[in-house]
Amino acid sequence: MISHLLDPVLIERLSQLQLSARRVVEGATTGQHRSPLKGASVEFRQHRFYVPGDEPRRLDWRILARTDRPYVKEYDEETNLRCQLLLDCSGSMAYRGRGVSKFDYAAQVVASLAYVMLGQTESVGLTTFADRVQQFLKPHGGTPQLSRIVDLLERSAANGTADVRRAMCESADRLGRRGLVIIVSDFFAPIETLRAGLARLHHGRHEVVVLRVLDRDEIEFPFNRWTRFHGLEAEPAQLCEPAVMRETYLRNFKAHEAAITQTCRAFGFEFHTLKTDHSLADALVEFLQRRTRS
Repeated sequence: MISHLLDPVLIERLSQLQLSARRVVEGATTGQHRSPLKGASVEFRQHRFYVPGDEPRRLDWRILARTDRPYVKEYDEETNLRCQLLLDCSGSMAYRGRGVSKFDYAAQVVASLAYVMLGQTESVGLTTFADRVQQFLKPHGGTPQLSRIVDLLERSAANGTADVRRAMCESADRLGRRGLVIIVSDFFAPIETLRAGLARLHHGRHEVVVLRVLDRDEIEFPFNRWTRFHGLEAEPAQLCEPAVMRETYLRNFKAHEAAITQTCRAFGFEFHTLKTDHSLADALVEFLQRRTRS
C-alpha cells in the first residue's frame, strides 16, 4: 500500500513491535488476549460442579475418582483484540507551527497503530469526529481493513467545532463489547465534557488510551510581539500582546493538563502527549515499548 500516511522507514521500525490490551477484552475470533467468556482454552480458571448439559469431556476424572463428585474444568478463552481508533477532525487540529499540522501528525499516528494491530491479526476500526461522529468504521481484521482506514484518513480534513464527549459516547454506544479505545485529539475542551465522555467509556469497561497531540507553540506560547490570533473553530480574531497574556495562558494550560491527567488516573486510563516536532517514529516506538515493559 502506497500512502504518505505509512512511511516505509516508520513501518520498518514498527514491524517488530506490538500493541496489546492490558485488560480483559471481548473479541470475535481466537487470538492472544484474555476474554471474559469461559471456554476450552489454555489457561485454567476454576473447577465447577457438573450440571446436566455440560460436556463430559470437560469432566475432571481425577477429582471424580478421588471424591466421587463430578466437577468440570473451566478455562479463560483467548480472543483477538478489538480496537476502535477515534480521530479528532475539528478545526483546532489544523494548527501548524514550525512542523506538520496536528491533524497530519495525528492521522499518521492512527494509520501506524492500525498497521501494527492489523499485522497482529487484531480487529481495528476508526471513528472520525468533529462536532459529531463523521465516519464510523467497525472493527475488522485483515489487509483490506487497513486500506479502508487509510482511504478514510486521506479523505478527512480538520475543520469545524469539536465535541469530544459526544464522539466518545456515540462510539461507546456503537461498540457494544468491551475492547481497546484509543483517542487521538488535542483535547482542547472543557474538562467537564472530557470527563463525561471518558466516564461513558469507563462505564462500558473499555480499556482507553488518551493520546494528546500538540504543537510546541501550544505548550510554550513562544510569541513575543503583537499578534492577531485567529480562532480555528469559529472564534473571533483577537489582537493581543503576548507578554501580557503568556502567564495566564500557561497557567490555564497547565491546570487543564493536570485535570486531564487526574481524570485519566481516576478511571485507570493511559494518558500520553505527542508533540508534532518530535519524530513520529521515535514517539510511537517509545509509546509501544513503554506498554510492553509495564
